[in-house]
Amino acid sequence: FYKKYVVEQTTALVPATEAFAAAVKKGDVAGAKAQYPKARTFYERIEPVAESFPDDLDPRIDLREADVKPGDKWTGFHVLEKQLWVTGLQPDANALADQLVADVKELEAGVKDPKWTIDSTKIAGGAQELLDEIAKTKITGEEDIFSHTDLWDFEANVQGSQTAVASVRPILDERDAELGKRVDKRFTDVEALLAKYRKGDGFVSYDTVTEPQRQELSRAIDALSKEVSQVQGVIAPQ
Repeated sequence: FYKKYVVEQTTALVPATEAFAAAVKKGDVAGAKAQYPKARTFYERIEPVAESFPDDLDPRIDLREADVKPGDKWTGFHVLEKQLWVTGLQPDANALADQLVADVKELEAGVKDPKWTIDSTKIAGGAQELLDEIAKTKITGEEDIFSHTDLWDFEANVQGSQTAVASVRPILDERDAELGKRVDKRFTDVEALLAKYRKGDGFVSYDTVTEPQRQELSRAIDALSKEVSQVQGVIAPQ
């Protein structure tokens, strides 16, 4: 069930990223800006999976400027984000766009490989990781620091976490049905909060979300994370 979800997300990620890259290469800044958060949604739902592949696949796709070390080659979504929102497209934009498409295709090939499997404990761990991502780095707005499309990422992380939990649900319900109910309630709370920031088919710019509002989001994510963090222990092989 979960592998199928990961395959679906990467299958959608590739054409969405290709559309983003095509807009960049045409110099269509408005088009690329519109496509940027949409393409990232498919990636953010399954990011812990990308992190499990070799050769720094996740950093190649998703490294933020703050994490670039001297001597690192900065590639992926965020370097193009900076060019689109801050500096204007640079001479390396086309090459970066091509590289990004190649990297997401590498991820797609990896998850479609019949040898690639993921066990339920790892899935539950991934559900937790996605929430930690929001709590530790995204709530401050440092993930999409140039575009302020952070709320798209929040929602994608929450959706990915929810699907991961759903895929281990039969074991969870058998061993601790009450925890399952608490997790459901916390997911509902977070979704209701995110709904306040919807605009059109997306979200408001994150720089319009005030500090108290960010703290409210943070508390809801922490409460959810606290429940989800227990799932791994419950479903671990006994």
